Amino acid sequence: MDTTTLSVFANDVLNGLSGSIKTLPSKYFYDEKGDKIFQDIMNMPEYYLTKCEYEILSKQKEEILREFSPGKESFNLIELGAGDGMKTKLLLRYFLDQDIDFVYYPIDISGHILDELVIDLKVEMPELKVEAINQDYFEALGTIRNMNNNKNIVLFLGSNIGNFNKSEATQFLSKLSSSCNKNDLFFIGIDKKKDPRIIQDAYDDPHNITAAFNLNLLTRINRELGANFDISKFKHYANYNPENGEVSSYIFSTENQVVKIKGLDCEIDFSENEFIHTEISKKYNIKEIEHLADNSGYRVLKNFSDSKQYYINSLWEIT
Repeated sequence: MDTTTLSVFANDVLNGLSGSIKTLPSKYFYDEKGDKIFQDIMNMPEYYLTKCEYEILSKQKEEILREFSPGKESFNLIELGAGDGMKTKLLLRYFLDQDIDFVYYPIDISGHILDELVIDLKVEMPELKVEAINQDYFEALGTIRNMNNNKNIVLFLGSNIGNFNKSEATQFLSKLSSSCNKNDLFFIGIDKKKDPRIIQDAYDDPHNITAAFNLNLLTRINRELGANFDISKFKHYANYNPENGEVSSYIFSTENQVVKIKGLDCEIDFSENEFIHTEISKKYNIKEIEHLADNSGYRVLKNFSDSKQYYINSLWEIT
């Protein structure tokens, strides 16, 4: 078939499921239903990441502001992958209360959740200057760069950098630093290496919420591309490797089967126990964080950690 007529989503699905090792990009988890399931994940007792970052932002917001704007100068607060903004609202409210002059630019690939965030912010903080951008991160940064001469402070929370392996993370962060100006700041959430059992439980929970999140990807393909995945014949599996610090998530077939994808005019064969790799979630120690910054065009200014030392929000300056 003529792949030039397919959407980006359709092309990614076709390419990912046609290889000898099947893969699907994790960014496609986040449709309307996926957004809601991920909010459920963040509320699970086993999913410590959100709670740790929330603690950091709530208890250390004064010190964070001092680092962001020591002279209370104006700045652009840019958030990559803003989501529902639950944690960021802690900073937004505090900055407003301190009469800081800033504009908040939430960026997200999910237009649905971005619309919800803007509506919520207009109700909760009507005085907030907010400009939502539903674009690719780098396109959005280029747009903002041409708007004013304010210092940019880029937020990348939620340990989203963990969705890249080490090489991919360095490449992504290098491209990001080159999209900003020298001395702009980057505030990044990073999950730390810790007891492997704590990490494993966060990604393979007993409530099967993470399983529903992973398997919803197949439901999305059914809906948007006319596939006939029988969700009951696939299962979720996740495994943490403490050697490389990576959690790998998979969907695997419970039997030999053929799936038809009408929108791609193709059939995909699955053997019993064959897997689709959907996501990695990489963890770091302090030395690895410093190396990651140094190799990507930044220098580490300060690390903020939670009381359990599970998680870090690291403040970097672009060199």
